[in-house]
Amino acid sequence: MFKTVWRILSSHTLALWILGLMSLAVLAAGTLPQSARLSPEEQMGWDTEWEMTASWLDTLGLSQIVGSAWFAWLCVALLINMTAGTLVSLGRKWAFYRGDLKPRYELRGRGVAPAVMPPFFMQRAASSGTISQLRGVLGLFGLPLFHLGIAVIVLAGSWRGATDFSDFVELSVGEVFSGQPSKFQRRQTPPEPFDAVIRLDRAEIEVREGKYMGEFQAHFSYQTAENSVRQATVVANHPLRLGNFELYLKQNFGHSAWFERLRPDGSSSLLYIHFNVEHDAWEKPWSGKKEQMLRFDGIPLYYSMMLSNTNPPTFGLKVSQGGQTIFEGNLRPGDIADLGVYKLQFQGMVPWMTFNLTLDRGLIPIFTGFAITLLGFLLHLLFWPRRMEWAVTDGEWILRVWVCRGDHIFDEKWKAWCAQQRLGAA
Repeated sequence: MFKTVWRILSSHTLALWILGLMSLAVLAAGTLPQSARLSPEEQMGWDTEWEMTASWLDTLGLSQIVGSAWFAWLCVALLINMTAGTLVSLGRKWAFYRGDLKPRYELRGRGVAPAVMPPFFMQRAASSGTISQLRGVLGLFGLPLFHLGIAVIVLAGSWRGATDFSDFVELSVGEVFSGQPSKFQRRQTPPEPFDAVIRLDRAEIEVREGKYMGEFQAHFSYQTAENSVRQATVVANHPLRLGNFELYLKQNFGHSAWFERLRPDGSSSLLYIHFNVEHDAWEKPWSGKKEQMLRFDGIPLYYSMMLSNTNPPTFGLKVSQGGQTIFEGNLRPGDIADLGVYKLQFQGMVPWMTFNLTLDRGLIPIFTGFAITLLGFLLHLLFWPRRMEWAVTDGEWILRVWVCRGDHIFDEKWKAWCAQQRLGAA
C-alpha cells in the first residue's frame, strides 16, 4: 500500500497534470478580471455591468485565483510531488553512481580482453582486477536540481501570496502621502512600514480626439530613509521604487475639490474630495455630483456636492446632520463654509490620479527557483552520465556499462564497437 501511494505521489504523470491545471489557472488569472488588480471604481463598474458573470466568478473562486484556497492546494500538491520525485531521483542517481543498478549493457568473454573504445579505457585489462570509470557526473544532478527548482518556485509563490501587499491610493496634485491608513482604498495594512514621503507635484493627462488616452504621467517629489529629496516621473509599467514598495500608475483620474479644514482650536488640515471624470469629458465643460457621509473628529456630516470646472471653478455644497441643513451654498476659491464643528475654505480644483502601491518580496526567491530549474535542465541536457566497469577474473573478462535512458549517442557508439568486435573475431 505504501509503495503504491509513494509511486503515485512521485510520478511524473501526476506532476504533468498538476502543472497543466496550474497553467490553466495562471492563464485564467491573466485573462479574467481579478479583484487584486481592479481599483474600487473598476470593481464597482465590473460588478454593476456584469453582475451575473461577476457573481459566478466569485462563487467559483475565479475572481481572485492566485489567492484562492484551491490554487493553494494545487501548490501544496505540486510541492509534495516535487519533493517525492526529488527523493526518488536522488536514490536512482546514487545507485547509478555506485553501480548498484542493473547495467544497461553487458558482455562476457575469455582470453585477452579487447581494447574498449577511447577515451574510457586506453589500456587492456590483461590481469586480474577491475577497472571502472564514471563520466558526466554533473549530469547526475540535473533532474534533482530541476525538481528542487520547481519546489523553490512553489514555496516562494505560496509565501509571496501570503505576504505580498497591494492596495490603491488616490492622490491629488499637491497632496502628500506617507503611508496613512485612511488613504488605502481597501483599508489593508502593509506587512512592513511604508518608510517614505511622496508628493504629487504635477499630473499630465492628455486625451486625444476626445476619447483616446495620450500622455499620462505623474511627477513626484519623494524622500526615503536612505536618500534626500528627489524627483521622479511615473508612467505606465514604469513604477517608482520606494524601499521595498513600488508605486504603479493606474489610468483612473478625475478632478478633486481642494479644501483647508479649519478647526475651532486654530489648527488646520487639507481635505481633498475626488470626482471621477470620463475620458471624453476631461477637456470639456464638466460638472460632477457626489453624496457622501464624512466623519471628522468623530462627528458625521452628510455632504451633497457638485463640482464644476468653470473658470474659476465652483463648488456647490449642502451639509446636513440628522435631517437638519447646516450649510447650503456655492463656493468659489477663497470662500469659507461654516459648518459649526469646523470650517471649510475652498481652495480650488486640481487633478487626481489613482496609484497601485505594492510590496512584493517573493520575486527574488521565485527567480532563484527558475535559475535552479534552468541549471538542472542544462546539466541534464548537456552532461550524460556513463559508467563503465571492466572486470577480469581467471582469464574471463566482463564488460558492464550503465547509461541513462535515451542516451542515443552512446547507443550508436556501442553498436559500432560491437560490430568492430565481431569483425575482429571473424
